[in-house]
Amino acid sequence: MPYHISRSEKKRQAKQIEDIANELAILSSPQVKKLPCDDFLKQEIINTQTLKGGARKRQIKFITKQIREIDPEPLLNFLEERKGSQLKKNAEFHELERLRDDIISDVLAAVEDAFRDDKPLGDDWPSPALEKAHSLFPNLDIMVIRKSAKRFTRSRKITYTREIFRALKAAAESSKLHKE
Repeated sequence: MPYHISRSEKKRQAKQIEDIANELAILSSPQVKKLPCDDFLKQEIINTQTLKGGARKRQIKFITKQIREIDPEPLLNFLEERKGSQLKKNAEFHELERLRDDIISDVLAAVEDAFRDDKPLGDDWPSPALEKAHSLFPNLDIMVIRKSAKRFTRSRKITYTREIFRALKAAAESSKLHKE
């Protein structure tokens, strides 16, 4: 089952790319020339430096549109290396939060389905978000997440959502270490 991206998620992603454009706009001209992107985008970023007010906002929106058409990862890496940018870390953190929230939504839907069918919720309830998390982080302990999510449905204690987040974060950090 393909993973559906909600309209809210698309807006959050657009906001993250606009944040990248804002950080790029405050770089110095020599730093802009070292950016891992085409010369057209570099020139547009340099043009932003002299603008004020509404013209600057429009230019940032234009740069955001250009960044959407390419892979923003090299730009994020550049900003992180050169400026110690928090954008990449924030984006990763928010992605983990969204994964956790999607997993919770999936288990709540599974509980409703089980209730409607007058059956108990099994340990193998369907979750596209959990499948996505497992594909992103192969070392993820799925049973820990399933158990915490199931406990959350019974008690609604935030403790269990935190356990899910910690498991996702640990798997993400472990995957990052294996890549390096």
